Amino acid sequence: MEKIDGLEKERRFCKHGFEHGLNVARIAYAYLLEKGELLLSKESIYAAAFLHDIGRWVEYETGEDHAVASARLALPLLEVCRFNSDDIQVILNGILEHRRHPEDNLTTLGEALALADDWARDCRHCSLQDLCYKYNQTMNQVMY
Repeated sequence: MEKIDGLEKERRFCKHGFEHGLNVARIAYAYLLEKGELLLSKESIYAAAFLHDIGRWVEYETGEDHAVASARLALPLLEVCRFNSDDIQVILNGILEHRRHPEDNLTTLGEALALADDWARDCRHCSLQDLCYKYNQTMNQVMY
């Protein structure tokens, strides 16, 4: 996270630090709870949300898609934290899918992360709306 914070220090748009991860976690958990699709533990959902962008620094440095890098970097962390292999697979798939659109037939967690990742942005109050490609995409999403 410190590496991402350093690389995003001059970034004018939304950042991808701890606060973003926490917001995504809370929104994804609430979304799944409201949908009645809480198939994972709260800890697993929060782990996926906190880890979904950890590969951002790799994307900044190499151009590799950060979803792929994040899943790769998340695996040993999830193993050290003793998540079971089934939950690890679900979490990794969710991380890989978090940049796709909900209409792309995503897994339940992938859909929740994709939506929460956008909904966690406070675009309505941002002075950079005109410059941001995410603004129109986020503001035009259908709220479930």
